[in-house]
Amino acid sequence: MDKVNKILFLVTLGGLSAFGPFVTDMYLPSLPSLPQAFSTTAFWVQMSMSACMIGLAAGQIVIGPLSDKFGRRGPLLISMWTFVIASLGCVFATDIYFFIAMRFFQGVAGAGGIVLSRSIPSDKYSGMELAKFLALVAAVHSIAPVAAPIAGAVALEFANWRFVFAILFVLGLVLLGLSYRMKESLELSRRSKLSTVAIFKLYANVFLDKVALFYILQQGAMAIILFVYISASPYIFQGIYGLGAISFSAVFALNAAGIGVGAMLSSKFRRRRTAVVFSGVGAFIAAIVEAVLITFGAGVIAVEAVIFAMMFMFGAAAPAAAAIVLDSQRKNAGTAAALLGSLPFFLGSVAVSCTGLGNVVTAFAAMIVFGGFLGAVLSLVARHYQKKFGPSTI
Repeated sequence: MDKVNKILFLVTLGGLSAFGPFVTDMYLPSLPSLPQAFSTTAFWVQMSMSACMIGLAAGQIVIGPLSDKFGRRGPLLISMWTFVIASLGCVFATDIYFFIAMRFFQGVAGAGGIVLSRSIPSDKYSGMELAKFLALVAAVHSIAPVAAPIAGAVALEFANWRFVFAILFVLGLVLLGLSYRMKESLELSRRSKLSTVAIFKLYANVFLDKVALFYILQQGAMAIILFVYISASPYIFQGIYGLGAISFSAVFALNAAGIGVGAMLSSKFRRRRTAVVFSGVGAFIAAIVEAVLITFGAGVIAVEAVIFAMMFMFGAAAPAAAAIVLDSQRKNAGTAAALLGSLPFFLGSVAVSCTGLGNVVTAFAAMIVFGGFLGAVLSLVARHYQKKFGPSTI
């Protein structure tokens, strides 16, 4: 692979991995205006985010194993076409229920990009080389949560919320074109010979692998912090602290940059398990501090600084945990990548629903501490099993 194609390969996978931030973050600045636009309540608007996250989770559960059987390119192209169509549906949605349905399919389609952006590199790389490549993909991916809310806020300055989804439609077309350039990475000889039904039983292999399972669970726990922050941030920064759409997007972009910096520094740890433990424990400590600060009405700068720290920890853990999981489940990379990607969205969708009940600040504080506690404990349990059953060098 020459240098130009390698860069295109990296950019394409980074863009595909960024579907989560694109479909959840870009319309965040417009959330406060959607209840009036659809003549509905804030609860149903929150459900549009939950539906998208459920789609992102469910799609990975299905697409991951199928890609182990049929290859990566076919499922990728189908996912991209579906995303383009669903995005167009969001543009022309006239009631909240159709909008929620389109958001679900947008999530299902985006799931293909997420799971395949992890399994395709595992077809080509292994060990530390895989960890370094995934860190590069994560760094490219980190541009999305920086750019998405800013693009959404800028769009609202010139048009209404529909223009946000028009941008997603164009983005889908671009990634569709780049996906057609991708060659099949999973050779016929390496594909699963199981039937379409039996291949879903491969999830049992992942659940029985204690190393892979506990690192996946750890990432799911840390995702609670991430998604609770994403869903509550418009109400905290715009509602409580009075930031405008542009200022809010700038703060959101700064926190997204924290994820990117953490991802880039993740490969600097001598052992990947150390990066996960450092991040899991660090995120828990930061979550406790953040809960105290926001509960007692601390200033926006202090609240934002600790959120940045939590996002940094999330970024540092993600590529390290992913590399360990995919190395441990090399024969079922698509299935493992699907579970690794879907569990955070399932847990995140539940956490997001909880933030829509009662007082936002109380729910936010409780959920980030809960997610931080689970993430810290599971990072230690995962390290124990990795040291016991995995290679001593990682």
